[in-house]
Amino acid sequence: MYLLYNLLITLGQGILPIAALFSPKLRLFVKGQKEVFKTLSSELNPTKKTIWMHAASLGEYEQGVPVLEEIRQCYPEHQIVLSFFSPSGYEVRKNTPLADTVVYLPIDSLRNAMQFIKVLKPSLAIFVKYEVWPNYMTALQLAEIPSLLISAVFRPSQIYFKWYGGLMRDSLHKFSHIFVQDSGSLKLIKDSGYEHVSLAGDSRFDRVSRLSKHLESLPKEIQEILTAFTSSKPLFVGGSVWPEDVRVLGTALEKTAHSIKFVLAPHKVDKASVETLLKMLPIKLQNQIVWLSKTKPQQASKASVLVLDSMGILNQIYPLAQMAYIGGGFKTGLHNTLEAAVYGIPLAIGPKYRKFKEAKDLVALRGIQVINTTENAAHFLELALDKQHIQQIKQIQQDYISKEIGACDKIMSYLAKYF
Repeated sequence: MYLLYNLLITLGQGILPIAALFSPKLRLFVKGQKEVFKTLSSELNPTKKTIWMHAASLGEYEQGVPVLEEIRQCYPEHQIVLSFFSPSGYEVRKNTPLADTVVYLPIDSLRNAMQFIKVLKPSLAIFVKYEVWPNYMTALQLAEIPSLLISAVFRPSQIYFKWYGGLMRDSLHKFSHIFVQDSGSLKLIKDSGYEHVSLAGDSRFDRVSRLSKHLESLPKEIQEILTAFTSSKPLFVGGSVWPEDVRVLGTALEKTAHSIKFVLAPHKVDKASVETLLKMLPIKLQNQIVWLSKTKPQQASKASVLVLDSMGILNQIYPLAQMAYIGGGFKTGLHNTLEAAVYGIPLAIGPKYRKFKEAKDLVALRGIQVINTTENAAHFLELALDKQHIQQIKQIQQDYISKEIGACDKIMSYLAKYF
């Protein structure tokens, strides 16, 4: 199985430059991969110890942020290297002040992994949620470098728990310690024969709680546009939405456009994807759209729909909202509901949410409404303006989030043993 894995990795490395000719996202990835070792050699301080965190993309990065913040505060003498696999994470957070160096993670060949670890020489490696790479785990183990997996979630359908998943299961078991989000994950991994595991919870709760108390400032020009757009009516935010979400929401949005303003944040922000998404709206609304990157305050004040065609600022828009819908529940799986729920606002999602513990919990508590049809969407928007309903939702969401905070403290208490 290991030989087959490495063969597939080698084939993938060969195909990527060709595939990149047809994909802007892959071009960024290939270009970034070529510069990794040069960046590390030029930016790392050889006299300092290094802590390495790896996140696949932006969502995993958000889970890692509370831990990064604590590491930065508790171990200021260490340098932090942050790696991403996806351009959607790297391109948005390549200048984060939480890390001294930000790079793409080289493809998981044994040669790349050994070279990466040799150059990096980390005192500790931290992986977030799903990131398990066999050759990197082997390289870390050979170098006797402790490694943690944080905010991990496991399900019986994953390869680790299948008869043919020996390679991935062995790689998972090479972690020095694993922190899981829920009791189901704890049982699964213990039943697989791994004992160095703790139930810590989901560090995203810590992240959104801190973020809600210390909001980052938006650029002045964006703030002026948003102020002009939202000044006259309540604001609905559609976060990380796909065409499938907008198709269901569209008619309900049109019917309430006289009393509500709408910010739509597409999951994909390239021009073609945004245009495809906007075609799902009724014609009347299509004629009342402005794009954040192309509008001015005066134009925005007259529009009904503002398209958020830039990455990385959605969590700064939710505090302005009186209601929100989180996308992905009709397509790939739900996006982050906690970024909006922390503000205690009426919240809706699509039907594909059962893999997400926080969404299941909040649906069961009636802190989130599930939308399957246009009629559901219309009912949600109607309720979202009712003061008594708003207060009930706020109490449910805030009580739930306050009970779930604390994963970061548990991780940091354990992490201290390595310093």
